[in-house]
Amino acid sequence: MKISNTTFANEEVILDFHQYEGCTFNQCRFVVLGYGAFAFNQCQVNACEFTFAGPAASTIKTMASIYAVGDQGKALIEGTFDQIRSGSAGNQG
Repeated sequence: MKISNTTFANEEVILDFHQYEGCTFNQCRFVVLGYGAFAFNQCQVNACEFTFAGPAASTIKTMASIYAVGDQGKALIEGTFDQIRSGSAGNQG
């Protein structure tokens, strides 16, 4: 769903399957469920936070568990973050 030129303030905003264009977000809580992609195009984001629920939360918990294992786990997760930073994450398969 495309949402354009809307201001959100102090509310929970589900991101999955939404494309936000020219929107302003003030002190919102973004919720990523992990069911579908989302996009921000020319939006302003002020003092907002991300939270994760559903499959996205399971992924975060799994990554946290791997990270907590020790140096090898930390290296694996840091490698994943390096792939995200370089734009190559999710391009396998």
